[in-house]
Parts: sequence; C-alpha cells; structure tokens
Amino acid sequence: MRVPLSWLREYVDVRLSPRELADELTMRGMEVSAVEVAGAGWTEVVVGRLLDVQRHPNADTLWLTRVDVGPAGGELEVVCGAQNIAPGQLVPTALVGAVLPGDRRIERSKIRGVTSNGMLCSPVELGLGDDADGILVLGSGDEHAVGTPLAEVFGETVLDVDVKPNRGDALSMVGLAREIAAFSGAELRIPQPAMREGDASLDGPVSVRIDDPELCPRFTVLVLEGVRNGPSPEWMQRRLVAAGMRPISAVVDVTNYVMHELGQPQHAYDAEAIPSGEIVVRRARDGERLETIDHVERRLDERMLVIADGERPIGLAGIMGGASTEVSEDTSRVILESAVFDGPTIRNTARRLGLRSEASMRHEKGIGPDVPRLAAYRAAELLQQITGATPVAGIVDNDPGPHPARQVGVRVGRMERLLGIDLDPARVGDLLAPLGFEVAGDGDELAVSVPPHRLDVTGEADVAEEVARAHGYQRIPGRLPTTQLPPYRPDPSGPRHVVRRILAGLGLDEVVTHALIGPDDLRRTGLDPTDDELVRLFNPLSSEHSLLRASMAPSLLGAVAENMRQRRDDAWLFDLGKVYWYRPEAPTPRDRAAETAGTGRYESWELGIALAGSATRGAPGEPARPADVADLKGIVDALHDAIGAPRPTYRAETDEERHAHRHPGRSGRICDAQRRAYGSLGEVHPRVVERWGITGRVVDASIGLDRLLGLVPSTRTLRPIPGAQPIDRDLAVVLPETTPVGEVLRVARASAGPMLHDLRLFDVYRGAQVGEGRVSYALALRFQPEAAGDEKVVDKALNKIRGSLRHHLGAEIR
Repeated sequence: MRVPLSWLREYVDVRLSPRELADELTMRGMEVSAVEVAGAGWTEVVVGRLLDVQRHPNADTLWLTRVDVGPAGGELEVVCGAQNIAPGQLVPTALVGAVLPGDRRIERSKIRGVTSNGMLCSPVELGLGDDADGILVLGSGDEHAVGTPLAEVFGETVLDVDVKPNRGDALSMVGLAREIAAFSGAELRIPQPAMREGDASLDGPVSVRIDDPELCPRFTVLVLEGVRNGPSPEWMQRRLVAAGMRPISAVVDVTNYVMHELGQPQHAYDAEAIPSGEIVVRRARDGERLETIDHVERRLDERMLVIADGERPIGLAGIMGGASTEVSEDTSRVILESAVFDGPTIRNTARRLGLRSEASMRHEKGIGPDVPRLAAYRAAELLQQITGATPVAGIVDNDPGPHPARQVGVRVGRMERLLGIDLDPARVGDLLAPLGFEVAGDGDELAVSVPPHRLDVTGEADVAEEVARAHGYQRIPGRLPTTQLPPYRPDPSGPRHVVRRILAGLGLDEVVTHALIGPDDLRRTGLDPTDDELVRLFNPLSSEHSLLRASMAPSLLGAVAENMRQRRDDAWLFDLGKVYWYRPEAPTPRDRAAETAGTGRYESWELGIALAGSATRGAPGEPARPADVADLKGIVDALHDAIGAPRPTYRAETDEERHAHRHPGRSGRICDAQRRAYGSLGEVHPRVVERWGITGRVVDASIGLDRLLGLVPSTRTLRPIPGAQPIDRDLAVVLPETTPVGEVLRVARASAGPMLHDLRLFDVYRGAQVGEGRVSYALALRFQPEAAGDEKVVDKALNKIRGSLRHHLGAEIR
C-alpha cells in the first residue's frame, strides 16, 4: 500500500524522519519495502495547458496537440496516443531533454511524419501509480500556473508498506496512524463526520434484502440527492495519485478516498438506473452475465456473490460495480453502498474472474464490523462538501450493533515461555493499552478485550504477538532454551531414503509423480473411476487432478509413457509415494498394513517399480533381451537383501486378487515367511500398455513400504568369517506342472536349516522324460558349513529337503 506522508499526518503527528518511521513500522510487522520521493526523478517536467487537440493526419489512434508550457518553452507541438485529452486541460508535459523515472530520456522525434517536441505523461510514466490508460489530468481551470515544475505540484514522500494478510485493519491511513500513535504516544485523530441530512425520508426510495447473511454480515446504504458530479478537488486528486489511484470523478474519487482513509471499500450506484430502488445481495445464478465498469462482460456462477436489483445483477460484491449503474456526469441521485462481505468468497470470485481490485483485497483480509457505517457517513460528508449533495434522512443497516468486544483468555507464564521475556499483569496491560486492548485480572490468567478492528486476534498466541510487537522485537534478548530438550528421535524418512539409494544403486531411476490423478488415468490403467474406495477432491482445479491415487500403477505407467515419448525406450523407474483409499464398510484385500483396516479414509507409503525396454543391450550376434518378471524379482530380492530383510516368497494371484492392469497368469503376490502378502508384481496387460501408448513389454511391482520395513530385524547378528569353503549341491525334482516354483523354493528353504546360504532355480525341463503335465525343476543349493569336514551335516540337510518336497508337494526326486 502506498502511503503519502502528508496524508498520513492528517491523522497522527509524525515526528520521525521518513527513514526512521519506515524502520519503526518494519520492526512492528508493517514492512516498508521502499521510501519514495515523488518528483525526485523528474527534470524538465512542467505543467502545460492543451490549446488544441486534432487527429494525427497519418494515424487513426494518435492525436496532434498544441501545448502551452509558459516560460519553459512557449507553445509546443506534441504527438500523443492517450484518448482522455481535451482542449483546456492542464497536463504534465515532459520537455525535450527531460528525464523520467527509470532514467528514461525524452528526445525530439518524428512520429508518423510529424515532429513531437516532448511527451504528455501518464501516472505510470511519472511513477505516481499503475495507471497507463490515460494522461494524468491536473485540472481544467487555474489550479496550477502554466510552466510550474511538476515536482512543486506532486512533490511527496511516499512509503510503500507491505501489509500482511492478517492485518486488514492496517490497509488504511487511519489503520497505520493507529499503529504510529501506539508506539509514539501521539494523539490519533479519527474522522468524525458531521453530516447534515435533508428533509426527505429514506422510507420508500431504497430497500435491501440479503439472501445469504453468512456471506454479507454487514450492509449499509445511504441515498444522496442533488449530486453535481464533476471533477474532484485538486487536493483530493493529488492524494489519490500519490496513493496510486487515478482520479475519475467527484463521486468515484470520494469512495476511493474513504477506502484509503478508513479501509472500507464503497460503491456508488446511479439511483436512476435502479428505478425500483430494490437491492438484493444474493449468489449469482449459473450462466448469468454482468458487464462490469471496465466494460468487460463476465460469465458468473453460483459460487459468486452479486449485488442485484429485482431482475439482474448490477455489481460483483466487494470487487467491481456494473456498467449499467455506473455514475456519470449526469448523475444526480446516488445510492451509496458500504458493506462487509465474506473474504474467502470474494477471493475465490476474484481469482476465477482474474479481477483482483483494491476493494477485493480489503474484503479478503477482513473489515471490522464498526467501519461500514462510519465510512458511509464520512463519504456522505465529503459528497456534501464537494458536490453539494443532500443525504436523504435515515440509513439502511442490517446490523447496527453494538458489537461486544471479543474476549481472549491468556496466561502470563505461557506468554513468557513463548516470547522469552519477563512479564507481569501490569506490564502486559501497559503494552497492550496503546493498541486498544483492555486487560482484566491480576494473576497468571488474564482476560483481554480485543478492539473490534483487530479481527486477527483470536487466541493466546495472537495476544502474545501483540505483546512482542509493543515491547519491540529488537529488544527481545537472544537466549538458549531453558526447558529440557526432547530425547533423540530418528528421522522417520530415513528408511525411505535408504530404499531410494538402494534402488538407484541397482540401476533404476527415481521419478516423483503427483498423487492427484484423473479418471482418464484410471481408465487407461484398466481401473474403475467410479470405485467407492477412491478418495475424491471436493473442489479440484481440473478433472485431471480430481482423485487421490489408490495405486502407484497409473503414475508409473504415465511416467513410462512420457519416457517413450521422449525416445527413452529403456525406462527402469521407481517411485516411492503415498496411496490413498476409502473403506466405507468391511476391508477388502489390499497390499496394506493390517492396522489400516477399518472404516474411513486411509493413506500409506507404497513403493512402485516399473521396467520397460531391454534388460541387456544388443550385441553382434546377440539380440537385446527385454525386461521380464524374472528381472523384476531379482530387483525385489536384491532390495530385501540390501535392507536386511529375509527374501520374500512368491505365489500366483487368484482371480479375485489380480490387479486389473496386469496380465492374467503372469502376476503374483510377494509374501513373507508366513505367506502373508505385502506386495505384488507381474506383467502389465498388453491392452493397458497400448492405451498408454507404450511400445514393448512392461512389468511392474507394488510393495507396501511399512510392511517391507517391518521385516527388517531390529538387531543384526554378526558372524565370524567361515573357516570352511561353501559346499554346492544340485537337486532335480519332478512335480505337477501346476505347482508354482515359488512354493518349491519356499518348502526347500523352510526345511534346509541355518546352514543353507543360497537357493536358486537354474533349469526347467518339460518333455517326454518327465511325462505329460509334469515339469522338472533343477535347484542350485549352496551350504556354508562352520568348519571343514561338515559334509555329512550338509547331506543330512539335503535329505531333509528331499523329504519335505515329497511330503508337502508330492515331488519325485531325480
């Protein structure tokens, strides 16, 4: 917010220099980002009077003007592109050789064949605001002498204050003056309007109906008659320009002036454009349209709040008025609105329409309940003085008050611990009183009455912050904590980082995908987007981000597809992220931790792995081999080995268990020693691969991370280096072809005893020698004896394996 010091001094005596004042405000939470001196960057910029304005002979949008700049240069011919100029106006004129802010130099130049001897300046070119739409008009009479240096007209020190989102009360001259008065001890001068009402009564001319009081807690209306709407006084225009606003007309300038003075946005309606006098505060209807005063037609929806008459919307509540009721030079009767609207509703409407304004910013941050009526009377007083208007007797106010002060309970000891300074009840009262707070109580527990303009103070920590600001942040000494530090707690993300490093070391690339997905992602993956177990966003930004993923598969397949589009065909990827699901009734089979079963919304960490492309690169005489489930199982086994978890066992998935995106018969479950599943893996179905636009085969795995890490023993047992060489044995067994090889390995491992060091399948045979419907598996076993000469113990363990395979699986030993 731009704060001209001359305007600020009307409400409080400022004895500090601009830089000292800026430092003091910054230390109290009102950061001053810049101290500007308007006019300091101008040279050879003077007040000129337009004598003649004609169309440029060679351009439809340019004007050829004749400007009198007095002793500075007489009459000059200047080409201008602004559309708000007219003969007789006083305008800022930059002469040839002038320097404007940003070190912009003005030269004599030819524009479409006509020489321009200078430039007529807009507020943005002079650094007086953001308005670049028109020339800054200084008046049309004898307000300023022609040739007067502009620095003498607009010379002003301006503070650029960054008011934080919770301090809507400080977005005004009076709000900042209140802060300055609190720390300086100076008197605060709040305007006390003395409005003279006319004889006419308000009964009849206007009525107000509020359909949704929660979105409009305060709405006041005044009616003024006999308005003569011309230019506002020069002193008001100068203040508005210094604050970054463009003067428009007396009525509009008064509403903007009061908004900057008291922090209350207002809007003036031409009463003749509302013949019924009926004003309705309601939600917009879907598809309803409104042309705002910037002459842009906007499509509305039911999430937006509008001001309407009996038939149509006439303004966007708290943001901008409608063109149909805009005041003009012919306006003689004005309906003046001064209201408080729901901040989140105004913010969301402004964001959807791309229409954030000074008014909407103040409504977003909050306005005190006592401000609207004061602001309405203040605006009416100014309109009386400037336009000769007469207020109609009475005011419409849906919540006249009084509004009791909010009470907040605080503890002195708690504030001492929060701030690190010594306090007592008397000291707390002395610090808070200048800010408008009242403190009752003399013990540790105090009752604090919050002034109505401080909407942000609702709890004990907020009061402590006010105590710290009043005491002075810079005066709080640095000290070490006196409380006992909490015991060491390991980083809960540490094990996840270990898993990431291991998989990266195995040659996989990590991807970080978004947890929000869309229905199309699920359909491409073969999943049902209407599944009741999906967690849906209430107000998504788009349909592509409307669901929380219940599986890592859509995210990983999307990453593989993107790699394929970038011509990176060998994509070995992993992602470690959260999945979310909803169980309204009984739990269903999932790769989740057992403690997550129940009713409601749940989330858990899940590891997803996807392999696409080649496992081995092609070489002369040896084609590339595509990645398959065996490669994926190798990665899963290696991960278990690296983190110290026992290797998993695998079993085929049943039809009920099978994930919809996987190939039937080519997917399985990852299980612990008790055959409890905590993950799954397999080949992605060709139809799913095609829908994602992926070429070749893709295999993927998903593992519940909590269950995986739960398999890691809390302690590690270290054994001495063996004193004997390992002993290798081979074992061939014949089984029915329907017997899963994972079951064979599980039974062999369970019966081998502690001497078994490694077990793997190295050959599979189907043929006449074993019979139809049967298969021969060749297993390689490595035993690690503790000492030389333990071959008999190895043979005993091998015989136990043979017996277990015969007993449990009906195996025939070859």
